[in-house]
Amino acid sequence: MNLDSVGFQPIDHTLLPTADWISALPRLEQRKYRFSSLLAKGSSSSYESAPRTWALQSLLSPSKFTASEPRPGHVGGVMSTVNRFIDHNKHFEANAKVTATEETKHLDVSLAFRSIGYKSTAIPGLTSELGVPFDDRTGTIPNDAFGRVVDAMQGPQAPRPDHIPGYYCAGWVKRGPTGVIASTMDDAFASADTVLNDWEAGMEFLNSSTSKTQAGDGRGWDGVVQDPSVSKSVRRVSWDDWKRIDEEERRRGRAKGKPREKFLSTADMLRVLD
Repeated sequence: MNLDSVGFQPIDHTLLPTADWISALPRLEQRKYRFSSLLAKGSSSSYESAPRTWALQSLLSPSKFTASEPRPGHVGGVMSTVNRFIDHNKHFEANAKVTATEETKHLDVSLAFRSIGYKSTAIPGLTSELGVPFDDRTGTIPNDAFGRVVDAMQGPQAPRPDHIPGYYCAGWVKRGPTGVIASTMDDAFASADTVLNDWEAGMEFLNSSTSKTQAGDGRGWDGVVQDPSVSKSVRRVSWDDWKRIDEEERRRGRAKGKPREKFLSTADMLRVLD
């Protein structure tokens, strides 16, 4: 942030959380907002007088590139739609939503980089064969925010979402590509806790008489192993097998002074079990 002769355009402070708001969050959640304090401080060089400047633009949805007038065929700018928060009082929440306005903004540019980005896509047969709903627009599986997959026709905002027995999701396919590793881990733990709580509460899991598909018959792993549709060429890995692989990665890591040395191919990993 403090580069010589480089100025940072100040960010609207209403878009940054306050220190009090951040300190009230759980420790893992606080990590996501540490960078905001740097943004609030800005740069030591004045944005107005610095020979070089940079900025982070928020609430913009790029709609098209515009050509350079003196150099046709080269990019000259980016036209964007200006968005606003639907509820400005909740725009720090994980499920904050924005909506487009009629306002547009044009940024003069001479170079544009395409971001890799991320969006989950449904695997073949996810909906047609397994009956798992999928939202292609958001790249997520409809769920009740605790990881339970719900009926796509009702959605998670329904008063009593229709849970599909035995189906759960976690990570970005559950909430979209947001957060850091710590928040993703926390989210996975929450979904796992939901599965455990449902099991202990006697909630219905996959059962051909009640599930919307014939994906399960109540036999769990035994049903998967004995399913004739499972290709004989696929090598199954049990929990004990995984522990052997895990220990070998740790052993290889210790030899190099690191926590673990991961296998770089499936073949090498499975060779440990032979």
